[in-house]
Amino acid sequence: MIRTDARLIRPLLILWLFAFVSLVLQAGSSAQGLIALTFLVITAFVWASMISLPVYLLAWSVLRLRTRPQLSAALVWAVFTLAYLLIVFLIANYKLYALYGFYTNFFVINLISTTGGVAAMGISDSTWNSAFLIVALGAVVFFAATKWLPLEKLVPRQLTPRRFSATVLTCFLLESLIYVYADYVNIVPVLNTADEVIWYIPVTADSVLSDLGFPRTERFEDELSYSVDSGNLAYFDSSLLNRTEPATKYNIVWLVAESWRADTVDAKTMPNTYAFANQQQWFQNHYSGGNGTRMGMFTQFYGLYGHYWFDVLRNRQPPLLIEQLKQQGYDFGAFTSSAFTYPEFDKTVFSSLPAEALQEFNTGHGWERDQKNTSDLIAFIKQANDPFFAFMFFESAHANYYFPDEDIIEPDYLKDFNYLTVDLDAKMPQIKARYLNAAHHLDRQLQRVYATLEEQGLMDNTIVIVTGDHGEEFMENGRWGHNSTFSQQQIRVPLIIHLPQMPEPHSYQSMSSHLDIPATVFAALGVEQDPATYSFGTNLFTDDFKRDFLVVSDWHGNTLVTPEVKIIFSLKGASYDAQTTDISDRAIDLQSSGVAYEQQLADYLSLQNQFFN
Repeated sequence: MIRTDARLIRPLLILWLFAFVSLVLQAGSSAQGLIALTFLVITAFVWASMISLPVYLLAWSVLRLRTRPQLSAALVWAVFTLAYLLIVFLIANYKLYALYGFYTNFFVINLISTTGGVAAMGISDSTWNSAFLIVALGAVVFFAATKWLPLEKLVPRQLTPRRFSATVLTCFLLESLIYVYADYVNIVPVLNTADEVIWYIPVTADSVLSDLGFPRTERFEDELSYSVDSGNLAYFDSSLLNRTEPATKYNIVWLVAESWRADTVDAKTMPNTYAFANQQQWFQNHYSGGNGTRMGMFTQFYGLYGHYWFDVLRNRQPPLLIEQLKQQGYDFGAFTSSAFTYPEFDKTVFSSLPAEALQEFNTGHGWERDQKNTSDLIAFIKQANDPFFAFMFFESAHANYYFPDEDIIEPDYLKDFNYLTVDLDAKMPQIKARYLNAAHHLDRQLQRVYATLEEQGLMDNTIVIVTGDHGEEFMENGRWGHNSTFSQQQIRVPLIIHLPQMPEPHSYQSMSSHLDIPATVFAALGVEQDPATYSFGTNLFTDDFKRDFLVVSDWHGNTLVTPEVKIIFSLKGASYDAQTTDISDRAIDLQSSGVAYEQQLADYLSLQNQFFN
């Protein structure tokens, strides 16, 4: 039996105890009341046993191979190594949750497995150094504990593998029954505790309990459930391409900045862009189509809701806008300080462009990349054949928020932003100061482009779009960064448009969306095509433009945003905060709020899948 071999039982017990205790500590603050606390302890017991199962099976294999000493010795080391790596994996997940509000999921797996994904996280050298040091020191402590701590004495001799398995199964059934009942009658502390349990998979039995006659506590959220179709994309039709040669083929310069908050466009932080905006069409209540780069970029080129991303990617479907420009003979140059492979814009937004039209330069800090790419973008603009399409993705404002000394406008900034050691609550003002310094550097690079267009006499025949992929939160609503919730700070971005046919500057206060950009560009190019046939957007410059609602997305679903409320359908977004909030992100009860939302909700639900067969 495994418990008779100290070499095997000790690493297994350390892993089990760490998993159990860490989960109780992680979710303990949510376990209010005896039922929730009981649920947590039972769940932690089951979860710790499941996470330890691979190590147990490997240890069992060692005992089966005692007649082959060399192989058995190698597997003993494998038991030690696997147990420690699982502990490191759990610690990394808790740190990931502390920083970003989610554990390892399909989004994280996609990030790690896709070229350029890890680099996009902006991890500093000091963070990597700290991680290496922590892992190395942890390994020393772990192996010392397995050598010197007689943990095997904690295991009762009566606890055979069969009895332990029966105990785990019994606990699993018990915690499942508790959750089923809590979900049915809405015992909030249990549900909140389950939300904190890493990778918890809820089990429900609403129909069974209802058939048995148990009374249910109805929740308003049940009325908001919906589904989206997938797999039969009906977005692109080549017949929608305008074959008529327009009288004027405007050049297009499309500038997108990473993590660019709407409120940074002011005279101090971004004076050049502030001055530029005041001379153009400035949309001051503009929303990205997502709270992360993937959806923020996708929506501004396709005009589709974010849940279409997966089918567009699978079908390698370019946006209609790019295909229209190709039809009209545009010269293309796209530059990024990140990567076209992560997210997979080489397979979506720019999938139909030749490789020579796409330039990635992502060596060095974000501001260094932006300086180099801005120079190359300017060189392209100067030598490109008319008409041309020039795109650039700026990285300056992305965490870790690097900048050269000449861009320091907030001197009280965090000098070393180490993800593993930083106290987010205490250091958030200094972290935001780093961001503002980085945004100031972004502004200087944008100014180089504005100046080039003026110097080259291109403003009279060039459409200029300046916007962000998404925003950035600094704990205003309890989170740092982006890609977690749908707070105003994470989804509101600048939008500044220069149109040659609109010389008079104007500031717009009504709600606008990335979804409107394709229809706006098409109209400016003279393409007479109803936007409803290819997007969820509208030309921003129609006389009667007004949005009753817009949609913002993440990897896990959509959020409906009206001028007054947000209804969060994303499973991840709803798990962090209330499912319904007002526009300022305060939780509300729609039923008693007095806010009109029914028509917007009905329109959204009826339209959301119109580009699926």
